[in-house]
Amino acid sequence: MPEASPTATIPVPESTPEVVERRGVEWEDLENLMFEFDGEIIQLEDGQAVVSYGGASEDRYTLQNRVGQGDLNGDGYDDVVAHIAMVTAGSGTFHLVVPVIDNGLGGEAQRPAFVGDRIVMESIEVLDGLVEVTLYDRELDEPFTVISRRQKLEIDHSGPEPVVSVIDSQPLEALPVPSPDLPEVTIRFDPGAIGAIVAGSIDFRQRQTYSAHISAGQWFQANLDAPLGMWLDVRLGDHVVASATERSQFVQALLPATGPWQITVVSAHAGVADYKLGIEALPVGSENYPDVYPTISPPESESPDLILPPSTAPVVYFTFDDGPHPVYTPQVLDVLAKYNARATFFVVGSLVETLPRTTQRIVEEGHTLANHTWNHENLAGLPRAEFDDTVGRTQAVLGSRATNCLRPPYGSLDAFTREWAAEHGLVVQTWDYSPEDWLQPPAAEIAQGLLDHARNGAILLLHDGGGTRTQTVLALDMALQELTSRGFRFEPLCN
Repeated sequence: MPEASPTATIPVPESTPEVVERRGVEWEDLENLMFEFDGEIIQLEDGQAVVSYGGASEDRYTLQNRVGQGDLNGDGYDDVVAHIAMVTAGSGTFHLVVPVIDNGLGGEAQRPAFVGDRIVMESIEVLDGLVEVTLYDRELDEPFTVISRRQKLEIDHSGPEPVVSVIDSQPLEALPVPSPDLPEVTIRFDPGAIGAIVAGSIDFRQRQTYSAHISAGQWFQANLDAPLGMWLDVRLGDHVVASATERSQFVQALLPATGPWQITVVSAHAGVADYKLGIEALPVGSENYPDVYPTISPPESESPDLILPPSTAPVVYFTFDDGPHPVYTPQVLDVLAKYNARATFFVVGSLVETLPRTTQRIVEEGHTLANHTWNHENLAGLPRAEFDDTVGRTQAVLGSRATNCLRPPYGSLDAFTREWAAEHGLVVQTWDYSPEDWLQPPAAEIAQGLLDHARNGAILLLHDGGGTRTQTVLALDMALQELTSRGFRFEPLCN
């Protein structure tokens, strides 16, 4: 019997660990980043994430196309700092800086640092293991639409929570103005016109310049309809009528020189914004031009045989904003007198100071004056000191002629407007209907809107200043003639 051969041992190869190739943090990793913020785990997908709280309430996170890169933890590998904007259910836009450490597998997010609400980010850098963020922000008491400072923040992510420090802060006015990247636009008035309206849209720190050839001695007025943070700059060479640093949206002056005046819309608004700019340049008059310029009456029509309505007749309250104006306020007064109508004029204090005779005529003809701020400031978000100044100066220039009404320009209110107005002894007074005559639609359209909305106690808003008001004057005549025939009476809203 043959010997049994020994059992063969099959060698088992030692297992070789799978080699995972090291890789840094790529853009795709950031687009699908997971991080924790305010107790919530946020998972981005294609650069976005939504956290819903039921109904329409949600927070939306969006990866921005600005990142910083450098070694944050001293391991020799470049980490990445992501910028994420969070639009909150409460309408804020929070900006987060999220460090992503290169762990060789696509990165691991650390705790985000909050750097501001509704700001403009300029750059993110990594220097000596710290994150440096340069951004544009505002003072604590300024409205969110306004940008007034450039700040540099230093963020230390080495501890359990990020530590944010301000290492530099400069007012916007101290920084070099960017070169204009929008072509200058020349404004030419139509034959016989004394003004024009232009519209546009610009981004933060952009400027749009318009030029108009205007002569020395012409009465000039510019009105910018735009969000806070967009200001006017008016100049001709060394002649500066208004600087953007004054933060004005309304400019009026007797021009000191002849030439192509530049009217520039300057944006310190946090984001792209639309605007409308109205300018006027009235013909040269006398030395005291604004208050002695002759009234340009609307086309004559026969005065109606007025039968005064009884005191129990339905009443309509006509109100006029943005005056007094040297041309159109007298025209409006002529039409009101024609129909024995009385009204309330919400006047701009600086114009009252410039046009005392026109202002006094309003009062002498039975109308009342009310406060529309000193320089047509938007009261929403205005700091308390500036609110007190613009409202208080206007009440002071009106003196004993002032009533207890305040109408905020643009109808803009915030949580403090009524309270602060009350401390000045004023009641905020808005309106029931406006035909938006400041856009200069045809007179027939303005008049029809007034007639459609006229009812007992209705407060109707028109404008005697702030632009060309020829169509408004014509429409007022048409509307008053028809409303008179319907038995309405016309009384001041504020007494």
